[in-house]
Amino acid sequence: MYYLGVDGGGTKTLACIVDDKGKLVFKNISGPTNILENGEVIFRKNIRELLTPLLSEIKPEETISCFGLPAVGEFRDDIKMLRKIIKEEVQIEPNFIVNDVVVGWAGGNLARDGIHLVAGTGTIAYGRKGNREVRVSGWGSIIGDEGSAYYIGVETLREVSKELDGRSKKSLLSIMLFEELGLKDTLDFINFIYDPNKDKRSEIASVAKITYEIALKGEKKAIKIFKESAKELVLTVVTVKKKLRLMYPVVTYSGSVIEKNEIMRTEFIKALHEEGYKVRPPQLSPVLGAIVYAYVNYHGYYPDNSFIENLKKIERSEENG
Repeated sequence: MYYLGVDGGGTKTLACIVDDKGKLVFKNISGPTNILENGEVIFRKNIRELLTPLLSEIKPEETISCFGLPAVGEFRDDIKMLRKIIKEEVQIEPNFIVNDVVVGWAGGNLARDGIHLVAGTGTIAYGRKGNREVRVSGWGSIIGDEGSAYYIGVETLREVSKELDGRSKKSLLSIMLFEELGLKDTLDFINFIYDPNKDKRSEIASVAKITYEIALKGEKKAIKIFKESAKELVLTVVTVKKKLRLMYPVVTYSGSVIEKNEIMRTEFIKALHEEGYKVRPPQLSPVLGAIVYAYVNYHGYYPDNSFIENLKKIERSEENG
């Protein structure tokens, strides 16, 4: 028997297959799989590119799978539709399809009670207490995803537009952004934001990395954007806690914004520690969390320590390149 975990996202999607001992069989990566943001054509293409190579390694009927995908729980007949598409494209009928934040939670605290925050291209938090579960945020780039890379990108571009107008004093924010993106003038700036031939969400989210570089140089405007964004992430987690009535919950996190941005991570952890939360890095990445979720929910019990240790070995090998 094999276990397949999939972690979909707004920028990339990961897949990992392990055997019944938790040892790595195959892994792969493809583009975004948010069917609401990216559309069905791109979703199909990226699922196909992600999983077709894996079919030479496994037999679908011998595989227990969990797909953690963005937008699950956000439109009618979502699981039915996604299951149909996946089966049509790669002949795999998923055992479990959940929102990507759920596999983040499963990896974060090995599918046990607590809260998990995903802060990458978008933002969403998930909490579990016994059989009760709660999701907060994740409303998408148009009206939500506060604290995400996309949100940071929008806030940065908004401030730069003010500097270009003269509504705000010119700073490193506009100077460095133009340099890093190779922009010559305001027309280039507008084209970067509104070019119909580009994935706007991913493009704007990528600005967060530049904002971080600017913040590290001491630019107050960039630092302020991160501090305000961190407050949004804290509010998201606190809301989950209140809804579930968790006393001193374990909080784990995943996503580039919180993992790779020291300013955001420090502000986030400090604020929650002061309120008695136990904030920890995840024990496993979301894609391996999907495997844990599949195992627990298929068998009805937790995998043994050796299985988990083998998953952690995969994690360490990834970290070491």
